[in-house]
Amino acid sequence: MAEITVERGNLRIRRMSNDPADVALMSGWLTDPRVLEFYEGRDRPFDERLVREKYAPRAEGGPVVPCIIEEGTAVGAWSPIGYIQFYPVGPADAPEYGLDEADGVYGLDLFLGVPEKWGKGLGTGALRLMLAHLFETRGARRVVVDPHVDNPRAIRAYEKVGFRAVKRLPAHEWYEGRMVDCWLMVAERPGPTGTGPDGAE
Repeated sequence: MAEITVERGNLRIRRMSNDPADVALMSGWLTDPRVLEFYEGRDRPFDERLVREKYAPRAEGGPVVPCIIEEGTAVGAWSPIGYIQFYPVGPADAPEYGLDEADGVYGLDLFLGVPEKWGKGLGTGALRLMLAHLFETRGARRVVVDPHVDNPRAIRAYEKVGFRAVKRLPAHEWYEGRMVDCWLMVAERPGPTGTGPDGAE
């Protein structure tokens, strides 16, 4: 099921499938130490078996919706460059994020799997596309992310599209053999004035 979630300009986000091509794609990205430094951890490379165990079932349905970020090429084709997933934050998950309630709250995670594409605004563009989808199509009231406090590149990208750090989450995530602190960052649904996290301000 490779339906397109959203497309704008030279970027599109499509649902990940569980076919061998997408499994191999994810495994290629998640065995690259440069990518693992910022996603999953360098002590947790994902060969194709592990990708099938963790990510392929999400492609078949469930609360976590896995997607592939693609960039348009000069010849009119699409080239996969990264991964993004989103999911509703349920009442049982709200305390993990330090939230009082979870009604209309979505979480998301992403990485660009091609290091040569880092620093070109593509991650920011993908975030804008996903936020627009969540606010306009899924009816989200707010979207949350939880980057490590020592990941300034990710924090800057989130801030550019309207996320604001609202709370430090101590020992929030297991990463490379230790628990690390994260920021709870929140983007609110744009108001009627047209300003908000989609960059329309």
